[in-house]
Amino acid sequence: MFLPSYHKGALPTPDGALMPYVIVGDGPVPVVVIPSGGDGLTVVSDAALRLAWFFRKRARDYRVLILGRRQPIPLDHGVERHAEDMIWAMEQLGWGAAVLECNSAGGPVGQWISVKRPDLARVLILSCALHRADDHFRSVVRHWHTLADERRWPELNWSSIEYTYRRETVKKLRPLKPLLRLISRPRYPERILRIFEELFDLDNRPILPRITTPTLVIGGEDDRLIGASIQREMAGLLPSSSLKLYPGYGHGNDLENPDYQRQVDEFVRRFW
Repeated sequence: MFLPSYHKGALPTPDGALMPYVIVGDGPVPVVVIPSGGDGLTVVSDAALRLAWFFRKRARDYRVLILGRRQPIPLDHGVERHAEDMIWAMEQLGWGAAVLECNSAGGPVGQWISVKRPDLARVLILSCALHRADDHFRSVVRHWHTLADERRWPELNWSSIEYTYRRETVKKLRPLKPLLRLISRPRYPERILRIFEELFDLDNRPILPRITTPTLVIGGEDDRLIGASIQREMAGLLPSSSLKLYPGYGHGNDLENPDYQRQVDEFVRRFW
């Protein structure tokens, strides 16, 4: 399929940081994608070509804004501050009400946007996302933080692959593992550390009952990073939520499950 039109840029914030973004497609429905913690390894504007290819099938129906976290990320910035940054960026870009599609660690940011500016969150998609860090999630993220702090990038990348994809997919990818040593370090090594640190004590339980936006909680029953019990708890705390967890899929449900996009499209049509 053809590569859709796309545009990348970075908005200078009033305090001197940059808000990177990529816009893909020209469809009638505006979407704001808030990426996972992988935003710490690759700034979205640096990944514009790859993102345009990933969202190519949605370019006719949606106008997709992928909003990265600010650069640099100060110490103790936190998910609530990221939400304020993204609200500001949406206003600067004239985006208006949109579907918020939040992946993994992007979920807590989208939850705060929905609380602070419900007029901007017409529909909320929480994909393999979480609202609080349990002991298992915290231990994995602390391990990743150690690998990043010691600049052990191949190990960090491989560990994230193991936690994201189904075991059969990981088995197929294993012969490529040595190639990870050829991957250069992130352009901003401190960036991923700040994102991990924000997640250690994450707890958005107090704000979820305040979210009135129609919300789809969607993920995999076999998620080895964010357990199905956490996703069920999150859905139960949201006043207007639907829950869809797929057996046999894990943290990469949106990447591997061919039914993911159909389910999201159907939910958006119900409320747009």
